[in-house]
Amino acid sequence: MLISRAPFPVSPGAEPAAGSNLSSPRRHSLAVAVVLVAACAFTLTACNSSKTSAPVEAAVATTTPPPVPEVVPPLPKGAGSSIPVLVNDVPITAYDIDQRMRLMRLGGAKASKDSAQSDLIDETLEGLEAQRAGINVPQPQVDAAFANIASHLKMNPTTLTQALGSQGIAADTLKKRLRAQIAWTQLVQMRTQQKAKVTSADVNSIVSGKAPDALTIHEYLLQQIVFVVPKGSSGGVYAQRQQEAAAFRQSFPGCDKSLDKAKLLRGVVVKDIGRRDSTQLSGPDGAAIQKTAVGSTAPPTRTDEGIELIAVCSSQAIQSSEGVRVDATNELYAKQMDEQGKAYLKELRDRAIIEYR
Repeated sequence: MLISRAPFPVSPGAEPAAGSNLSSPRRHSLAVAVVLVAACAFTLTACNSSKTSAPVEAAVATTTPPPVPEVVPPLPKGAGSSIPVLVNDVPITAYDIDQRMRLMRLGGAKASKDSAQSDLIDETLEGLEAQRAGINVPQPQVDAAFANIASHLKMNPTTLTQALGSQGIAADTLKKRLRAQIAWTQLVQMRTQQKAKVTSADVNSIVSGKAPDALTIHEYLLQQIVFVVPKGSSGGVYAQRQQEAAAFRQSFPGCDKSLDKAKLLRGVVVKDIGRRDSTQLSGPDGAAIQKTAVGSTAPPTRTDEGIELIAVCSSQAIQSSEGVRVDATNELYAKQMDEQGKAYLKELRDRAIIEYR
């Protein structure tokens, strides 16, 4: 079972440089080039091929804009419907190859028709295997992944679609890639959980090599303040409660007086959460809590109950190897997942019937 704190290493999201003007198609294409190659990270997927994973690391790590992608001439009229290759009787069209080549080049890769075709063969085999295993990625999940990429670009799905279109790429081309990545990652995770083996000795070996500072974690005494929103309420009600929570946060009197202040308001509930350490605070919300000063609250978030504030009542540093052990366990699982993914794909390739036409 993967540890929930950080199931897999995720590359930091690339965003446009401060002050960038994203109004022109050319500027859009430069920004898109950075984020598209980081699509695996934003969807929490592991790229299964070095052909695509290498540009991810390069583009995310760089602090300078990527070069303007090489222009790909349009296909001759009617050529897109030809079928250069069949993979287990599933056709890959010239249009598919052209679109994948454009997407790869936009991401900074020096893609050719052969490399794009090879990428699509792998993706087709992965998709067929996902179907065989009964894995179905719903369209809303794909749309959410697409929207996530757009948000990291300071765009919305519509403007991202337009930016892709300026490079001759259909939005469905990226969505198809995202769907394949999500399904393949689920498959490889299932296989890894069945076959991976992480021993205490392996974890101890990593922990023993860490500096003493790495063995320090923080423990927080937390309080929850909920601005209750009845189920079925309109967006306007949520917006109003969000404003009320923000105002409460600005004048937060501290954990010992928050209940008294809440009693003066309508539909506000204060609960003591108790102690949580940094290994138990995961995701963006957990990170926000860890950045919050003692005597303050993290920014308001929407929950099933309404709008929530988490206050940090006290904090202390404690010596513990738990955080390092969690990271070490996830690091070992991630490495084995990568190895399992490569071996799995090789098996599919070895038994596939691929017909070049």
